[in-house]
Amino acid sequence: MSLTLLPVELSDSICSYLATSDLAVLSRSCSLFYPAVQRILYRNLVLSPAKRNLSVIVTLSKKPCIARFVRTLSLTVDASAPVLRPFYHALADALSSMSELTSLHLSLDANANTSWVLTPHARPVTYHRLHSFTSSFPFDAHVTSFLERTPALERLELDTAPVSPTAPLPHLSHAAIPRLVHFMGSCQAVKVIVPGRPLESIHIHDGDLSEDEVECLAQSTGHIAILGAITSALLVPFLQSLAKHFPYLAYLRLMAPFHTSLKPSDDTFYEQVATTLTSMPQLLDFELSGMHWGSSYQANEAGCKRIWRAAPMTTATDHYLEDNLDFTSELAFIY
Repeated sequence: MSLTLLPVELSDSICSYLATSDLAVLSRSCSLFYPAVQRILYRNLVLSPAKRNLSVIVTLSKKPCIARFVRTLSLTVDASAPVLRPFYHALADALSSMSELTSLHLSLDANANTSWVLTPHARPVTYHRLHSFTSSFPFDAHVTSFLERTPALERLELDTAPVSPTAPLPHLSHAAIPRLVHFMGSCQAVKVIVPGRPLESIHIHDGDLSEDEVECLAQSTGHIAILGAITSALLVPFLQSLAKHFPYLAYLRLMAPFHTSLKPSDDTFYEQVATTLTSMPQLLDFELSGMHWGSSYQANEAGCKRIWRAAPMTTATDHYLEDNLDFTSELAFIY
């Protein structure tokens, strides 16, 4: 069979087995394979100053037909290697042409305030295939405008910097990101992101989660199984609120830096914690400020029931659970 008659799928399959250096040679030596090589070379991009390949963004901004080949993009630009503003304009143009993206990771210089790169200069593009978006941007109007155009998004992770509780929250329509199951971001952002969406995993890295905000999280249409948060609320009533609103909770991690009731000699307090944990039927792992609570199964007439210890585990020789649960799994350590 002549190479000119070779189906596109076979050309792509042949090129997929070649190293990047070999693909570059093939593109210069055989014009018939040039389109296939471009599709492979630009499919998955990892760009950073350390790799000295940021010029790829400029190429993509000038050639939208190539930008449409990009499926995954990971871009890192930090304060130690700053870039000029024209680079961010090129990034905005390139992103507006990457309509086939499935995963996008943007870790940019926080001092540059560059979330505007998500807002296209011309006609807005909808990212029908994008299912994962991670960025160092704050939860602002540029981010929500972008989220309005990501109907298939399942995973969303935003900035790690605290957001002021008095700052106005940007608007996000109820129809946006209808498939979102995982969110990591600020305590303020969850008030907009979570209600009415099928969240299963929530990680809040700032603020002070209260019982009122727990009720806000409970407005998720999904079964929340994983929760990580910071709280200064009284622990036992707070856990009782979680047990009430999240019956499917399996992994719980709380940071309570200002909790003054946690005393090693307070056996009553530990017993109350253990009793409350036992009331969570699906809970498999609980961590409080770095301390793990252990549990075991106890047989009764109704079957087996998980019973939690009335004290946290504090030694490295202790096991997380006595039923050999594999805590090296991705799910267990997703937080």
